[in-house]
Amino acid sequence: MPAVQSTPWRIPTRDPVADRELATRVGTSPMLAALLRNRGLTDPARARAWLEPRLRDLSHPFDVLDLERAAERVQRACRDKERVVVYGDYDVDGMVGTVILMNFLRLAGGRVDHYIPNRLKEGYSFSDDAIDTILTGEDRPGLVLTVDHGISANAGITRLANEGVDVVVTDHHEPPAVLPDRAHALVNPRRPGCPSRFKSLCGAAVAYKLAWGAAESFTGQRKVTPEFREFLLESMGLVSLATVTDVVPLVDENRVLCFHGLRALPVSKNPGIQALLAASRLRGQAVRAVHVAYRIGPRINAAGRMGIADVAIELLTTRDAKRAKVLAKRLEDANNRRRLLEKDVLHEILSMPEIKDHQPGQGICVGKSGWHPGVIGIVAARLVDRFDVPSIVVALDGKKSRASTRSIEGVNVKLALDACSTHLAQHGGHAGAAGATLDEDKFPAFQRAFTEVSTRAVAESGLTPSLDIDMELPFSAIRPEFVEELERLAPHGEANPTALFCTRGVLVCGRPKRVGKDRGHLAFHVRHGERTFRAFGRDMGDQLERLRTEGAALDIAYRLKFDSYVNPGSIEIEIEQLRLHNGDART
Repeated sequence: MPAVQSTPWRIPTRDPVADRELATRVGTSPMLAALLRNRGLTDPARARAWLEPRLRDLSHPFDVLDLERAAERVQRACRDKERVVVYGDYDVDGMVGTVILMNFLRLAGGRVDHYIPNRLKEGYSFSDDAIDTILTGEDRPGLVLTVDHGISANAGITRLANEGVDVVVTDHHEPPAVLPDRAHALVNPRRPGCPSRFKSLCGAAVAYKLAWGAAESFTGQRKVTPEFREFLLESMGLVSLATVTDVVPLVDENRVLCFHGLRALPVSKNPGIQALLAASRLRGQAVRAVHVAYRIGPRINAAGRMGIADVAIELLTTRDAKRAKVLAKRLEDANNRRRLLEKDVLHEILSMPEIKDHQPGQGICVGKSGWHPGVIGIVAARLVDRFDVPSIVVALDGKKSRASTRSIEGVNVKLALDACSTHLAQHGGHAGAAGATLDEDKFPAFQRAFTEVSTRAVAESGLTPSLDIDMELPFSAIRPEFVEELERLAPHGEANPTALFCTRGVLVCGRPKRVGKDRGHLAFHVRHGERTFRAFGRDMGDQLERLRTEGAALDIAYRLKFDSYVNPGSIEIEIEQLRLHNGDART
């Protein structure tokens, strides 16, 4: 939670000569050139490619190991009218990737159904119940396509193969030491030996690459038909939703896909997308990554978290605008319920004695029966934000207890779970986020093990909390044209945060006040030199009296934006951190 505090600020040293040289070469202001250089973009060609992401910079789908084989299998399934089941994960990444492949197969004349496991009853990836459902009935599928899972599902894939069903895996998670050997194709850029140069695609982007490759297989050449081209361009909008919400780094190919995908969303012909934009109060507006992260994404994610994933799938595949509006309302209601459950669980955790007595640098592992498994991942993320340590939250439920964990930079939480695997029934995920299932009886031992392993990992990382500032600015340098130019760095997200500035010795003007629905935010004006700006501090309402009574000059770390609420079009300062001014803030 942002506050008046003394976390060290790391402020890079400017090189005005290098800034001006890069600015001249790429056609920006020296200040924007400095921000590019801070991001490691010192080469003019790389800087231009960053500012102007091009579709031709995407690598070809067949660069991914096994993708050409997978594409040919999809083509054969459509040609022979085999029933295909797209089996996706229950988060935004899995559901959106499922929709992409379903829509593609229908466009290609295929027979396709989907399967999304119920998060509350089945858990992650293949289970015996899931396979039983897929194989039920006389019209068995000839092909199962996974989205966002499967790379570790050896047993499930073997069972399907023994039943005569081919499985094509599309995934992006870290592969295990032993890969499923009965899969028809394993499409995962992270596979050992995969020549694809970019390894950090989300699951939906891997599914998108399969659709792209299959489109070329159908047409027999790289230039696909106009129908396939239109589909691929529009589907980038769906890829952008998954890319942002799955928190993959917004660099390289992810940046290209997200840049063009966000522009595709407002003009999408998909009734479900338009209904989501309307529900998110974004219809007719430019869509930014922050809108996906905090408005659109949570609505889709709520479907999986609350056990109604099929509602999201129907929303994004329906052609009926009226039906889409009804379905979007159901997601809105589910998201509101999710918020309340999340708030209750977090409040309960913060009241626990072990959390009240938490020591800095100590990993967190908490669990209790009755917690909703659909919100434990979000709550774990809230604990990371608050305590800056790896955190895992467990919804205890007998032998089907679910755990979800989030981590900090420098600590691989997947490896932490590997080290505790003797206490777990199943686990998997990424360095920054992972999940597991376990027997409730093993929770005490797991809690001790995870706390020990994660605490040691934090200590060994050698990381100390700090705030990385992009640039120190006097208020005299803040002009509308510069704030507008900052948009060229978007879309923002993992590995490409919004530029963070600082100004030292600003003065508070007038009387700060608490604002917002719960009066939890802070609004005030700050002056530096001859210029004054409105400032907004999210979740900083508890600092009100301190600012009023002490009345001293402040050092502020902030982001710049155009106000869209109080005084539209004016420049607003969004406070990340503030502290009382008492000299040099550099580390």
